[in-house]
Amino acid sequence: ALPMQDYLYFMVMSMVFLSSLLNLMNLAMMFSQIMSGVGRIQTIMELPCTTEGTETLDRAQPHSVSFEDVTFRYDKTDVLKNISLSLPAGSLTAFVGASGAGKTTAAQLIPKFWEVAEGSICIDGKNILELKNDNLMDLVSFVFQETFTLHDSIYENIAIGNKEATPQQVEAAAKAAQIHDFIMSLPNGYKTKLGEDGVKLSGGEKQRICIARAILKDSPIIIFDEATSFADLENEHKIQLALQNLLKGKTTIMIAHRLHTIRDADKIVVFQDGTVTEQGTHQELVKKGGVYGRMWEIYTQATIGKEAV
Repeated sequence: ALPMQDYLYFMVMSMVFLSSLLNLMNLAMMFSQIMSGVGRIQTIMELPCTTEGTETLDRAQPHSVSFEDVTFRYDKTDVLKNISLSLPAGSLTAFVGASGAGKTTAAQLIPKFWEVAEGSICIDGKNILELKNDNLMDLVSFVFQETFTLHDSIYENIAIGNKEATPQQVEAAAKAAQIHDFIMSLPNGYKTKLGEDGVKLSGGEKQRICIARAILKDSPIIIFDEATSFADLENEHKIQLALQNLLKGKTTIMIAHRLHTIRDADKIVVFQDGTVTEQGTHQELVKKGGVYGRMWEIYTQATIGKEAV
């Protein structure tokens, strides 16, 4: 048997060894996290800087948009190939196509979220690379399907569209977006906080907050990614009314999922595998019986089926 002092010595040394081992493991974990963070920072630092020009366009005027033989790629894979489009000032153009066809990517190239690999995107004939970034962002408003809200008051969430707006202008934008009555039904009205420690909004309510933000910004070019998750009739009706106010006189690109909402568009552009396969009005494309004609037939059959249920 071990003497008592040897036993105690063994126990103490075991505790010291275990404590040192735990410290070493914690150090190894921290070192791993630091190296991972440094790797991500390095990836960001190595991203190429966006090109910024020196010219500006008047945001108070309507503007045309054109794609001139545009190719865009992620890494080495072409996502868009030789896209050529002409979107007249004040027109409504719908981008349609299957998921992954390239319609959202094409729309996001207009505010220069990414730069094109080949070709050019022009606003009133002026290459967007020649414009100041701040001016380009002033010219374009976007309401995407994945809406974002700040952890702040409803007022600030709308006013971010125009920091110089008065409370009256913010309220007018909310009324135009069909969200004012809902805001006034809340105990704190426009001071109501959003986020984890505030009020939770439904998808349709968030969409209308974002539409109010875009109405307040009042840009001449609108990119709207039509939401599909707000299926209830009340929300859809209110969003359609809000869009009538948002899109009035604007050059609009609508990424469409529900085809009945874009029947009256000035032009429908059909994307397939990163290319534009068809362009025309709803009547022209249905009569043609091509990709859009088949999409419309499938869509109407599915809609009739839902109504029957």
